[in-house]
Amino acid sequence: MARAIVYSDGYNHPFAESGAALCDLARDAGWAVTPVDSIGAALAQLTPSDLLVVNALRWSMTQHEKYAPDRDAWAFALPDRDMRRIEDHVASGGALLAMHTATICWDNQPGWPRLLGGGWQWGVSHHPPLGPIRVTLTAEGRERSAGPVDFDIVDEAYHHLSPASDCAILAEVDAGEGPQPVAWLRRHGAGRVGVDALGHDGCSLRAEGHAALIAAMLDWLGGKD
Repeated sequence: MARAIVYSDGYNHPFAESGAALCDLARDAGWAVTPVDSIGAALAQLTPSDLLVVNALRWSMTQHEKYAPDRDAWAFALPDRDMRRIEDHVASGGALLAMHTATICWDNQPGWPRLLGGGWQWGVSHHPPLGPIRVTLTAEGRERSAGPVDFDIVDEAYHHLSPASDCAILAEVDAGEGPQPVAWLRRHGAGRVGVDALGHDGCSLRAEGHAALIAAMLDWLGGKD
């Protein structure tokens, strides 16, 4: 059985709750699951056949002074060796799933958004307050997911993540600025990358349509085309 290493940790989000939901979804999809609470612990045991799930929010926290009181506790710069380890894992045939705030992580590493095929850009990306949103699957998403074409969740709708042209967009959200891609798949070298910018909490992740979308992504990340 293939293994998913689920790394959950970070700032101002219910990561224990969302991490538990992701572990359950991965188990339901047939993965053996190892939960960890640091990227170091994840990389220390990562093997070539593993799926690395990043469900975290750790970054420099230098963009706004509102983060200043929390920097000592939460600011983090990913070491270059760890970025190379993640890139090498995927390029050599491993898999990576970046959930929600993972698109904001590790702003000291420009290779991270390149690997994801898109990500948070300070001064460009934003999201409306947490609230009800409707998610619509694209043609690609409808082909892959066994869930509904549209589903409603309470979540943060990230805007302007700018996925690259080689990303297969699975789902979009329109919160007033036109359809915004929020879930996609891409290949990197011999490996596979999935990004789901939704998933603020366990309720979002366990919602029928969202859970079905994640299941489809997990199948693809496990090698099912």
